[in-house]
Amino acid sequence: MIAKTLEDFSQEELNDLVQKLSSKLWRLDNLYYIKDKDSKIQPMKLNASQRKVLTQYKHKRKIILKSRQQGISTLFLAYNMDSCIFEDGTEAGIQSYGLKESEKLSDRAELMWERFPQIIKDILGISVVSNNKSGIYFSNRSILKIGNFRGDTLQSLHVSELGKIAKKFPDKANELKAGAFQAVSSNNIITIESTAEGKSGLFYEMWNKAVKKKLLGIELNALDFEPIFLPWYADPDCQIFTETPMDKKVVKYLNDLEENLGITFTDTQKWWYQAKYEELTDIMTQEYPSTAEEAFNQSIEGMYYKEEFKNLNVKKDLYDPNLIVYSSVDLGMSDDFPMFFFQLHEVQRPNSKPVRVPKVIGDYVNSGQGLSHYAEVRRKLTQNLGWVFGGTYVPHDIKQRELIANKTRWDAMCELNFHPILVEKHSVADGIQAVREMLEYIEVEETCELLTGAIQNYRRKKDEKLGVFLDTPVHDVWSHPADAIRYMAMGLKYSPPSIIYVRDLVHKKKKNYNSGSYDI
Repeated sequence: MIAKTLEDFSQEELNDLVQKLSSKLWRLDNLYYIKDKDSKIQPMKLNASQRKVLTQYKHKRKIILKSRQQGISTLFLAYNMDSCIFEDGTEAGIQSYGLKESEKLSDRAELMWERFPQIIKDILGISVVSNNKSGIYFSNRSILKIGNFRGDTLQSLHVSELGKIAKKFPDKANELKAGAFQAVSSNNIITIESTAEGKSGLFYEMWNKAVKKKLLGIELNALDFEPIFLPWYADPDCQIFTETPMDKKVVKYLNDLEENLGITFTDTQKWWYQAKYEELTDIMTQEYPSTAEEAFNQSIEGMYYKEEFKNLNVKKDLYDPNLIVYSSVDLGMSDDFPMFFFQLHEVQRPNSKPVRVPKVIGDYVNSGQGLSHYAEVRRKLTQNLGWVFGGTYVPHDIKQRELIANKTRWDAMCELNFHPILVEKHSVADGIQAVREMLEYIEVEETCELLTGAIQNYRRKKDEKLGVFLDTPVHDVWSHPADAIRYMAMGLKYSPPSIIYVRDLVHKKKKNYNSGSYDI
């Protein structure tokens, strides 16, 4: 690290230093001090993940899904600090997910400035004018802000742990989207990094959108985010040098990863994974994911279907053109209208009669649309994919709910050929138990993210003061699809369809208003 005063430099040394200072990469690798993982003050040297993010990804907006302790928040703190020091009039922002975390960032920023080489401060003629809770104000009119940015104009913004922000403080996440993100023009820089917090929330939505564009090969525009995934094995610290007995389950997991990803783990990495897995168990894939998909597929606190989700049978190409497509919907008092499409496959079990296994082949959700819109969705599926529809499981109170004046939703669905099948009134607890039983043998098309998301995110309310979970479900975006799954399970348990093959479909449908269903 540079320690000389300006008077101690020869002209040649000074010219060499000025040349090096023209490289931001060199500056970040040589000029800043940090506290390392052991809380020791050390010069910041870019690790493999930090260097990869800086050198391999050039798009100005990045969204980074990572394992723990990769140093990404520290990197972009230094990145924005550096921009403020070397680019006059820069306004940069750092956002974390809590007061303590923001205070930590402020402390790190102060350390970086205090240990920044005095010789370079002298060369640039820069000093700190003010340092308070809202940020550091420099003499060159640059500002490094930590906190709220609505109404500001920023040249660079970094958001740390957006997944945690969206999970714990959804209103704050929406404020970031509406405020801080809008404070950065399309020509400037936004970086977002987080560990995963389930298949919901702003971070998941933004990550999913970025990945889909990448998979489709769509050229990124100035407002798009480039997705970057940093797995645990990219971190050189994820290894130990003491031989550790390996569990068969972990050995198989790592062997499958090596085969699927085309990589080879060292013994020291395998020993580390085993030791860390024993420590974290269920949350290992959340904190130290091996793939992006794995990162989001972790247990959510208070989830109803925790064990069932871990064993959910997700497959490809489940649709069978010989089978009728049934559906289930939720008609909640809000505008949310989720639909699940499934077929019943006859499976021969040893020493028993054939059983009918539901296989979910599609899902759809929208809001603010009339029933005719969803009827059109079904028509398009028939037209484009050849699906032949049977009945639709609907909630018990559909006959009492008006869609328009003098017409119940039941009547409207009958007119639109949904062929509604009434699910009898039941308690939520009984419905949840029916779903648990169904999930033991159901199969799900891998594209059905609405269903897998609802299974993962449907959870109990928590009394934060007492720290206990209540028997009441959380009411959020997953409530309606979870209810539609419940109607599917209860319908199949107590009112299973009489026919499953297209060839047996009777086109003359008999109304039976006593049972509230159509026999098809």
